[in-house]
Amino acid sequence: MRKLLFLLLAVSTWYACTKTGETPISSSDAVQSSEQSDATAKPKRILLKQGGDQGLYINGKNFSYSPGDTFVLTGKWSYCTLENIYGEAGKHVVIVNQGSQVQLSSGFSFTNCRYIKVLGNGTKDKYGFRISSTVNSGVGVTIQGRSSNIIIARVDIYNKTYGYWVKQEASCADSLQYPSWVIKGINIYNGRIQSCNQEGMYLGSTDPNGKRAITCNGRTIYPKPLRLGNIKVHNMIIKDTYRSGIQLSCASQGTNEIYNNTITNCGFEYNTNGQGSGISLGGYTTANVYDNTISNTFTMGISSLGAGPLTIRNNKISNTGVLSGHRANGMASIMIDTRYTDPTTNTTFTVYDNAIGTNTDVGVRVYRTYPTYTTNNAIYSNGAAKIAVDPNIKWKASK
Repeated sequence: MRKLLFLLLAVSTWYACTKTGETPISSSDAVQSSEQSDATAKPKRILLKQGGDQGLYINGKNFSYSPGDTFVLTGKWSYCTLENIYGEAGKHVVIVNQGSQVQLSSGFSFTNCRYIKVLGNGTKDKYGFRISSTVNSGVGVTIQGRSSNIIIARVDIYNKTYGYWVKQEASCADSLQYPSWVIKGINIYNGRIQSCNQEGMYLGSTDPNGKRAITCNGRTIYPKPLRLGNIKVHNMIIKDTYRSGIQLSCASQGTNEIYNNTITNCGFEYNTNGQGSGISLGGYTTANVYDNTISNTFTMGISSLGAGPLTIRNNKISNTGVLSGHRANGMASIMIDTRYTDPTTNTTFTVYDNAIGTNTDVGVRVYRTYPTYTTNNAIYSNGAAKIAVDPNIKWKASK
């Protein structure tokens, strides 16, 4: 029995993945093999067959698989949606292409999934999975709900609203509210994102304090969304986004890293509210941002409104505040500020060894909207970049 799944998106609120049906897989489609799997005990290769709408919804509660199995995709697809699929540490469920590059028009969605690998390395194609739309819409890859430990590599995303959507917004269910779960262990690398009419990567809610109202059984509540932790984004190519290239918010747990990415042409919305940065860190976020190349951003090259330890080092940033003939004044290459946190979380920043090119403000600017900085801050070895720090912030110009 098949039901129809359609992925919908609204600009203000993200689509929910409708639970719509599953194409059953017969035992003849399962081939015993250890290829592409990190399991040790006879993992299966399961060839996934799409439904009449060229898509497939799988719910692990009524689908036969084991941790360590490999799901194989071939040909052209509209969507591949997984829910309640669980691998184990050392026995990830692997999703891989076979035969040639697999093309999807809507993309992948993962809800309540853990220990999953999406690896576009089933053929010699640089990107084994390509997700693209003829009309700019939808999300390339969604990770939501009580998900964790998901690895995604060698995926090419083109002409979507968002390349990646990794978060769970405010929900009526207690299990989907802070602090019941952390979306953690997400590792995205060796991919490409082009032409998004919002963010290239939207990771974490931008409402960590729960200020947005939702209605549950006729009652208005203000729940805090789930936090993120141990997020890694590296070796990505991101270009031509209407808003920021990478936005990481609400990431207060573990070690979060953004490194070795090339990010160009961000901010075609031409809005000076900061939405057009190369890398943007939102509330509560602690992160290590390093070895990135960022150019042509309508707003800042790197901006941070996070809290906790923040390191920005060895990045190459140029042409900040200038994009496709448009200019936004007052855009620093690196900008740091503070926002309200509950409980209070102090910020410590270290900014060094960055190669800073032209901008429409200064190389490094630090504001003090909330007086929640420690005294252990440092800015040094950033070439001839001009620095402007609020006089009430203590910092040193050496290691």
